[in-house]
Amino acid sequence: MSARRRLLVTGFGAFPGAPQNPTQVLVEALARDPWIRRLRAQVVARVLPVTYATIDGWGDELDRIAPDAILHFGVHLRANELRIETLAENRAHPHRPDAAGQVGRSPLNPGGRPTLRANLPMARIHAALSATGLPTRYSTDAGGYLCNAVLYASLAWCGCGHGRAAGFVHVPDWPVDVLAPAVTAAVGAVLRA
Repeated sequence: MSARRRLLVTGFGAFPGAPQNPTQVLVEALARDPWIRRLRAQVVARVLPVTYATIDGWGDELDRIAPDAILHFGVHLRANELRIETLAENRAHPHRPDAAGQVGRSPLNPGGRPTLRANLPMARIHAALSATGLPTRYSTDAGGYLCNAVLYASLAWCGCGHGRAAGFVHVPDWPVDVLAPAVTAAVGAVLRA
């Protein structure tokens, strides 16, 4: 990623079953980190509400931010390792309400492709995450909730002639101080690509 490029890094707020989302704390801390301010690239940090309404306006938000790359982080409550999501599906689980009590629609994008592949430098991200000493693996199932939905929406935006890249890392529900080096490592891997 060249010195003038812009990286959007997102985490999520609370949702049913996760009254405190570690990715919110991680992304907010990243935004204040002096390391980020010393970078030549611009890093834009956002915490997204866990609502399907977020997805409805996501393309417009991406047009406004105009990122060259997007790296999403979300918590996976049953995970025991960092999961680099490689695939987003055009679906939402119809029985799992978001933080506003709404359920997703399937397909997420009528007329959209059934699946979209993450296109960030996955091998570089995997190597950087593994170097932290935390267990790391690739995943082809971003779930049927907002994590999958935002990844799908971001990849669809990237594929609409924007020439951009997006990816997603699920983190376990571990203490923030344990996860913070992984977030920094993943961001560094994307910026060095």
